[in-house]
Amino acid sequence: MIRYWNRNRARLLAAPWIAAWALWLGTSLAFAEVPTPVRIGAIFSETGMAAEYNRPSIDAAVLAVEELNRRGGLLGTPIELLILDNQSTPLGSKLAAEEAVARGVTAVVGAALSSQCFPIAQVLQEAKIPMITPIATHPQVTLVGDYIFRMCFTDDFQGSQIARFAITDLRARKAVVLVNSSETYSSMLAESFANTFQGQGGKILWHGLYKGNAVDFSELLNQIGRLNPDVVFVPGYARDSGLILKQALKVGIRTQFLGGDGWSPQLPTFAGKAADGAFYSTHWHPALPSKENERLREVYRRKYGHGEYYAPQVALTYDAMMLLADAIQRAGCRDRATIREALANTRDFEGATGILTFDSNRNPVHRSLHIVQFADGHPHLFKTIAP
Repeated sequence: MIRYWNRNRARLLAAPWIAAWALWLGTSLAFAEVPTPVRIGAIFSETGMAAEYNRPSIDAAVLAVEELNRRGGLLGTPIELLILDNQSTPLGSKLAAEEAVARGVTAVVGAALSSQCFPIAQVLQEAKIPMITPIATHPQVTLVGDYIFRMCFTDDFQGSQIARFAITDLRARKAVVLVNSSETYSSMLAESFANTFQGQGGKILWHGLYKGNAVDFSELLNQIGRLNPDVVFVPGYARDSGLILKQALKVGIRTQFLGGDGWSPQLPTFAGKAADGAFYSTHWHPALPSKENERLREVYRRKYGHGEYYAPQVALTYDAMMLLADAIQRAGCRDRATIREALANTRDFEGATGILTFDSNRNPVHRSLHIVQFADGHPHLFKTIAP
């Protein structure tokens, strides 16, 4: 069963598992005792500024649960996925987490943005409900408490590696950093980049600030034009970063642009041809060779029919759901503390994004970072950097 919720509406999308489960038990629906499902919450943005960035995560969560239910569910019962809309805001995230607690979820996967994860983590930690964020990269997220886990690398690692790439591979010595002041993700990643870039002998010429809902970046671009840096680092999301690149090309700025994992393959939707040639860091790419990656690509394509270049949120969220299912099976029960313990003891879990083992702060160890470059509107794998 897949349920969708936000504080303005609640609707049932589909409930095909009831009849299917009765048939699986070998009985008619009239006489079958339908088991209580294992309820898992998925907190993402269906509405608001981050909705497009979050759509791949919602697709992946649905894909994973449908696949798990076809295999027989968890602990002999089906899985019910409750998708909670955080409306792209910290307040909406807090309310969604409180709704998850009220609905008695066993665990939660989400959210995608660090600024949304903090209020969710605080609510779920107090309620002692395990949470796995697929792609929130702020280092402090998992430090909220011992029930909070993540699937991806953190901004301190990501920012430092992009800076080293700029110094070593691009021979950059002068940089400008543009920061989305509305997002803790952006400020943390900018700080990590700047510290390493300067530590490696580079010079940060200027930090420019903008709001996440901005649409006119002419003042920032005028300053960049005057400074003429070797690179411009824009640790934003696809919409704001894409508009910056598009407007930069329009005014004749030809400097090298760099971004973080927030760009995603969706950047050309907003940047158009201006995305071509730009580099960004990411957690995953469909070209990475592994059996799990190839299998995910195939099942995702069968269900959604999308092209080759779906976002890393898909692989990370799919892996998060599968890891949670694995931990529940290893726990052998629905007790949240036992499931938390099983998650913490995860060793060498194999997913589409690689092999995962958690460290003492519930972050994955040995996560590689991938540098991707846009060409003809598509992100092509440029190099992989091991931790």
